[in-house]
Amino acid sequence: MRRPTTLRHWLSVCWILCCLCMGAAHAQVTNRIVLDGSFSRLQIGGTLEVLTESGTSAGIDAISKKARASFSPVPADHRFALREDRTVWVRLVLKKDAAAPSEWTLHVPLPYLDYAALYQPDGKGGWNKQVAGDTIAVAQWNHPSLYPDFDITLPEQEVHEAYLEVRNFKSIALPLQLVTKSERDRQRELENLGLGVLIGMLIMLIGVCFIHYLQSQDRADGWYTAYAALVLVIIANITGLAALWLWPTSPLWSNFAHMALPILGVGGTLLFVRHIASLDVGFPRLAKIVYAVGLTSLPVALLSIAIDRRLALNVNSVYLLAGPVLTILTATLTWRRGYAVSKWLLMAYLPQCAVVLLQVLQLWFIVPDWWQTRYLLVVAIAMMVPLLQQALHTRIRERREAEERAKALPAQDALTGLLTAPLLQQQVEHALARARHDSEPSAIVLVDVVNFKYLRDSYGDAIAEQCLLRAAVKLHRVLRDVDPAGRLDSARFGLVLDGVQDRQALTERMVRLIASGLIPLPGLKPEVTLQFHVACVLLSEVIPDPRTILEELGNVLEGISPRTRRPIRFLEPATTLPAPLSSMHSAHGASSEMPTQPNV
Repeated sequence: MRRPTTLRHWLSVCWILCCLCMGAAHAQVTNRIVLDGSFSRLQIGGTLEVLTESGTSAGIDAISKKARASFSPVPADHRFALREDRTVWVRLVLKKDAAAPSEWTLHVPLPYLDYAALYQPDGKGGWNKQVAGDTIAVAQWNHPSLYPDFDITLPEQEVHEAYLEVRNFKSIALPLQLVTKSERDRQRELENLGLGVLIGMLIMLIGVCFIHYLQSQDRADGWYTAYAALVLVIIANITGLAALWLWPTSPLWSNFAHMALPILGVGGTLLFVRHIASLDVGFPRLAKIVYAVGLTSLPVALLSIAIDRRLALNVNSVYLLAGPVLTILTATLTWRRGYAVSKWLLMAYLPQCAVVLLQVLQLWFIVPDWWQTRYLLVVAIAMMVPLLQQALHTRIRERREAEERAKALPAQDALTGLLTAPLLQQQVEHALARARHDSEPSAIVLVDVVNFKYLRDSYGDAIAEQCLLRAAVKLHRVLRDVDPAGRLDSARFGLVLDGVQDRQALTERMVRLIASGLIPLPGLKPEVTLQFHVACVLLSEVIPDPRTILEELGNVLEGISPRTRRPIRFLEPATTLPAPLSSMHSAHGASSEMPTQPNV
């Protein structure tokens, strides 16, 4: 009975050893990255062999000599708790088959990464080093690009070990991507094409704002131009284009820009939205808050110079949270008030603010880190540009309309939009001059809303003003576009009708006006009608004195009874009476009795 037990014991031990060996072999296969010809790009997943150092780094020579057990396996999407005095080493074991190409690239799509270096054996017992990161001038990178990008040359069917050294002031996840060199060239072309389109759209926005500034010489258009230029610089910085083209030799500014420019962008957005939405008109308290928060962006952006960067990052995250909330709140409140421009502002900034809030949640470790968020922000800003152009167009159109109304205010009645009494008097004098010198037929008409006082006493001022507006609309229906009309009194209007030669044509037009006034106003209970009385003068019949013509027509209106059946009256020419014959004879006799003076 002891032999079977001993046999089972040895079989169990062998099974456990086999499992351990298979697990070790599986782990070794898992950590080795095999590249074949079936794919041209690879997002490194699974687990990574990682070694973390604190303080000064020991260097590649010491790290490469460490035992494999010194490297800990961590998930590829792990968020590394980095800070300025901490270094992460990633050991990459690569091997390609016969069908795979030898030229590959390893890139880390994080433009804000402080420092990254890739070490590869040089075949002579040493190491080839490639460096990148925003603490190093882009001009000194081995391969200047938008973000850290390294070349890898794999030997034929041999294991290739490479070490990636990473340092950063804040926690990050490392998205490592292996791409063949030919495929990477195509990726760069697509990236440059997309960035070129976006930069071109922003330059067009800057050009539109600058042209409006040159036309209007308004400081607001100048600030709009500056804001559009700031957005362009922020986009260039987010994508890494600024470090590559604008300041390739300044690592200090390149490193500082990733902290400061987003804060300045949020502050500029708050000030821009406050001004373009006219927030101080409807919400003065909120306007003061938005203005104060917007101006605070400048000292907040400079915090990373004065204090520790990690502490400054926490303050920045709070500001980045408050900015989008105030922006959406401002656009929503003004949109509900009926501001046309706020609708476009809400559509423009809602996706962008959502992405910024997602980034803040990632900084606070509430949601997992996702490196593609930065590119979502670029897409959101690309969507913002045409909507922002429409918002600017709406704002400029509203401003021009307000300026035109302000210019027309001295010449037009505030309620009805008709000419004021002095300007109508000028139009009447011009018509009389044309009739006197050129015999041009015209008619001067005064129209009175007889029941206006009753309507105001019965229904109030609001209904009475609405009735006057309706009366002005009805007057325009019997006028041509070239015929001037004005408001002379609270319920009295004057018209100058050119080309009217006889009473029949004028009477027909005035009858249509009176009949339209008797139609009740729709939607008003009880039904309200307008009673018109009309006094006219045909300049082909009589040419009155320009100084008294309106007064004479007003006297005609005053003489019309409120219940008359003849609401249209004409100013008749003055009757010329013949002189009596007796006076003529006496005048003749007196002239005949006058003595003649003798000739000298």
